Amino acid sequence: MVAVQFDSLFKFAANTNTRGHSLKLMLPDSRVNARAHAFPVRVVTVSNRLPADVVRSSSLLAFKNSLKNIDLTYTLFGKMR
Repeated sequence: MVAVQFDSLFKFAANTNTRGHSLKLMLPDSRVNARAHAFPVRVVTVSNRLPADVVRSSSLLAFKNSLKNIDLTYTLFGKMR
């Protein structure tokens, strides 16, 4: 098992005037195309688009249950139109 620190992959957005929830992650700049499609960048995009009530769940079990009710097909097929 490999332990990876949260801070090494993700950082919270400094701008608090965001739409949606207040726990948005900063999207890292990528100048290389391979980096633009890397795991941290893809996770940040999905995480930032989650509804506030899902992100602010009171427990991990509540988060998982509310996540099951969300349509995440846009993550498989690209951007929503």
